[in-house]
Amino acid sequence: MNTPNTNSNSGQLDQAVTGADMKAALEGVSVFYGEVVGLSRVDLGLQSGITGMVGPNGSGKTTMMRVMVGLISPEEGRVRVLGRSPFLDAQVRARITFVPASENFYPGLSGRKNLEVAFMAQGRHRPEARDLAQSALELVGLVKDGRRRYGTWSRGMRQRLKLGLALAGDSDVVLLDEPFLGVDPPSRRALREHVLALGKQGRTVLVSSHVLHEVEALTDLVGILARGRLLGFGKVHTLVRKIRDDHPHRVVLHVDDPRKLGQALLGLSHIQELKVVGSKALEFVTVRPESAYRELPGLVLKTGVVVRRIESLDHSLEAAFAHVTAAGSRRL
Repeated sequence: MNTPNTNSNSGQLDQAVTGADMKAALEGVSVFYGEVVGLSRVDLGLQSGITGMVGPNGSGKTTMMRVMVGLISPEEGRVRVLGRSPFLDAQVRARITFVPASENFYPGLSGRKNLEVAFMAQGRHRPEARDLAQSALELVGLVKDGRRRYGTWSRGMRQRLKLGLALAGDSDVVLLDEPFLGVDPPSRRALREHVLALGKQGRTVLVSSHVLHEVEALTDLVGILARGRLLGFGKVHTLVRKIRDDHPHRVVLHVDDPRKLGQALLGLSHIQELKVVGSKALEFVTVRPESAYRELPGLVLKTGVVVRRIESLDHSLEAAFAHVTAAGSRRL
């Protein structure tokens, strides 16, 4: 492992990224833990705003963030944050806040003192660290609990304190690893608002999670990671459209006479599977969804069946996630 070089120039750093340039980029990055693949030839570019990264446990999400913050040097490829290498440039690392899923505060210290220590570790002088700690507690609504020992706090409070560290600081890039892990629904809502606030400040925020609906509530720009490979990246609707166009598509029709409409659908060559669900629903799988949606109105008029609702079971980020992670190598 190379020794980090801290002799970089701040002015040059600011000139390295301008306009709409990528704030962070991974180019062909691979990381190995012995025989285990942590990341495999990952290409990723992040601009200002919130980006989600979804994947099952062990997919490489944490490794990706550790590479971006300079804690791990890739065996292959290169990493650039704000135009420089975070592994070699201490000034770049100072402009990145990494909020890990694991505990990183001292249980015996108060929440306030933990924040002060964290800000001082970033190079702040004690008076400034105290002011920032107060600001962080105010931003996440923990002023009243700030003097309590951190070890007595709930999981939701601990996650809010971590986000307070990011909100009160001035980092350009914020990496949040599983911020909703083990948090109850009310606390999740509060955490979501804090993450959205980071995005509104113009920061570059990467949020990893295996809770797909939480990522969808934060952003429509997501990556899908599995077994160290980035299998899909882009707008949610684009990923879903690719799934719809390239894979069998499952649809449920809520109708007054499912058997009658089902008989008509059986005449379509692209219908792969069809079944009546209960007395008022019909489920089918088509390999040509565009054709199905185009032909369905005519069949409804011809049969006289009343359609109350059409439900697509594959029109979500969860569907895209399930398709590409099933084999761990299927790309969108």
